[in-house]
Amino acid sequence: MKCIKLLSIAAALFVFTLVGSAQTLQEATEAYNKASELLSSGDLDGVITGLEKCVDISKKVGPEADEIREKAEANLPGFYLQKAKKYVDAKDYAAALKAFDATIAAADKYKNPGVKEDAEKPLPQIYYAMGASAFQAKKYDEAIKAMDQVVARDPDMGDAYFLRGASYQMQKNEALMSENYKLAIEKGGDAVAKKAKTQLFNYYYVPGAQAKNAQKWDTAIPMLSKAIEVDNTNATAYYALASCYNSKKNWDNAISNGEKAAELMGEGAKISDGVYYELGTAYAGKKDNGKACENFKKVANEPFLKGAKYQIEVALKCK
Repeated sequence: MKCIKLLSIAAALFVFTLVGSAQTLQEATEAYNKASELLSSGDLDGVITGLEKCVDISKKVGPEADEIREKAEANLPGFYLQKAKKYVDAKDYAAALKAFDATIAAADKYKNPGVKEDAEKPLPQIYYAMGASAFQAKKYDEAIKAMDQVVARDPDMGDAYFLRGASYQMQKNEALMSENYKLAIEKGGDAVAKKAKTQLFNYYYVPGAQAKNAQKWDTAIPMLSKAIEVDNTNATAYYALASCYNSKKNWDNAISNGEKAAELMGEGAKISDGVYYELGTAYAGKKDNGKACENFKKVANEPFLKGAKYQIEVALKCK
């Protein structure tokens, strides 16, 4: 009876006892032992090739090779997984994806659900890393495709929606940008949600405020309104919108937005004088002098104080 070394997933070597002298069984055993020898040098490709060869020969031999075939099949998925993880450590993500696909295939073939689960877990992070790299390189189509792969595997990964939203923003695709930022707000943690909300709010608020300053009211109003849809707690956006509506003599909308700004702004807010001035202007436009005077009297600082005093003392003759 001849003792021959065998391989285990933990890299420990055991002894396989060969019974019989059939050449094909001998070849299966030699393939197995060759794989065992290559393991010590870290040649995972060689180990995998040797074990696959052992399985193939054993199947041809038949029942008398079942023991060695089963040992090879039990070990194979684990070595595929080790190979894939080495590519991840080297940050060779394209090669890692191929290796993980091969691992999953081997796990299915040899009925090892544990290894399959372990192979599937890293995939969202690998695709995310690839997408982030593509985004940095301004390859936005590639970044979007990578994020598609991420959310297909992990639909609750807020960072992926944020990066996909940022990619669509760079491509000036407002609809898909907005959709993905909103998903990031919904599905992401506090930090991701805050980042996505800020990004989407500023996308509308900044050009809206610029249009307001340029007195392009019809451009400013829809942009500022969209900003408020994103963040309905931003007093400054309501204030800007009230100012636009006053400039168009749309007193009711100026009042509703001004009062919302007054409700939201904190004590001593920098915008408070402006908010009260806009409210005073809107109520004066509606001929509600009592409320107009009430708001103008709340103005305490320039650049609004001089105009407020004029309204109080001359135009409205407030008591």
